[in-house]
Amino acid sequence: MSGLSGIGMFWAFLSFISSVLICVGYFLPYWISGQMYFQFSGKSEQTIPVHFGIFRRCNYPAINKDGELTLILECGKYTTFSDIPSTSWKIATLVIGFACGICLLVSLTAMCGLCINGVIVPTVARSAGILQICSGLLMATGVGIYPNGWDNPEIQQACGNTSKSYSLGNCSLSWCFYMTSAAIGITLVCSALAFHAPKRKQIITGYAL
Repeated sequence: MSGLSGIGMFWAFLSFISSVLICVGYFLPYWISGQMYFQFSGKSEQTIPVHFGIFRRCNYPAINKDGELTLILECGKYTTFSDIPSTSWKIATLVIGFACGICLLVSLTAMCGLCINGVIVPTVARSAGILQICSGLLMATGVGIYPNGWDNPEIQQACGNTSKSYSLGNCSLSWCFYMTSAAIGITLVCSALAFHAPKRKQIITGYAL
């Protein structure tokens, strides 16, 4: 039997949605869409679409075993944390990743509260609300600082030399950026709903003898 009120059930559902959105937005490299011009040997110059996340990218140049410049047409993460091309992106990777962990923890607790009575008591609900406020602010910090790294050389290769901090040049924001931004709003709404998640205590009236 659930120990959640009607608002609490809605909170649990929204918490699950926000955790899915933030995790998908965090792990997929579709925050920025651009293009590179590349000439394969023996072929005319081709336009190759490229995508950037905060620690992953799709379609990137590399040196092959023969020492020739080639283009890897796949998505992958940077080999090491230090390979992430911008300090701002490194900070965004850490804070949004931490926010993902908080969202997943709260979401799991909320889903357990749907099935098990006594999991979401007022103290737990308040703690969950505070954690969701913190995760929402962390996500907002990560999303806010991410554009500061748009002046790195990899972005300029795909977006033109006009690309700079908070200006994408010839590139455009892609759906993962908007998904993560939407997750911030949903998470902050959840933080307010969390305080009303438990059922009200039932008062047992006694009988006078």
